[in-house]
Amino acid sequence: MKKLTEGDLEYISSYSEQRLQYLANEQIWKGKGTELDPFIVKNANILGQAILLNKTFLYISFINCNFDQVQFEGCQNILLKNCTFKKLVLNKCKKFQIDDSFITDLSFSKAKHVSFKNSIILNVSKKYRIKSIVFKDCQINNSFLDFILKKCNSGLYSNTKEIVTSIIIIFVSLILFRLFVLESTELGNLILYIGITLLLLLFLLFSFFHEFKLRKKRPKIKILDNR
Repeated sequence: MKKLTEGDLEYISSYSEQRLQYLANEQIWKGKGTELDPFIVKNANILGQAILLNKTFLYISFINCNFDQVQFEGCQNILLKNCTFKKLVLNKCKKFQIDDSFITDLSFSKAKHVSFKNSIILNVSKKYRIKSIVFKDCQINNSFLDFILKKCNSGLYSNTKEIVTSIIIIFVSLILFRLFVLESTELGNLILYIGITLLLLLFLLFSFFHEFKLRKKRPKIKILDNR
């Protein structure tokens, strides 16, 4: 994904984990940047209106901040609460929580374990290779909802295929049992029945295994009580 450039906005501030740590110490941010005591940022002017955060694993909570454009690149352990973004980009990020926020344009790729709660998202411009994304009580544009329903089935995968396959195999097995066992006393027919039944069971197991592999590759997105 293309990173922010100075052509996008007048000025972009780039922050590495080391620079954020230095800034926290210099400006005496509340917190220690740990899971139990995250850094608290309540003023977006501290960082700038257009920022790029690159590969930081510090625990940081942005609260009541207004940004023009923010890109998180390879970051994790971030909380965005009651913030507004004209553009928010999450690339190769995980363990993000976005609560009570307003996002004009959202773009994310290779993102996982990201939670949106009680937020408004007007547009989702880019979306690929995402998984374990949860939207709860959010307002989301219809095109993104269509994308989720089409590609992800709302994150709730159906077992219809496996159920139908199982019913067919059981039905075929019962027919074969009647033909080769009940209506015949020959040992060869019994062996043939057992052989065919084993092949059908192997096919069923293969079908389940194949579906399991496909599910691991699908993006896991859940929509909970959204409007």
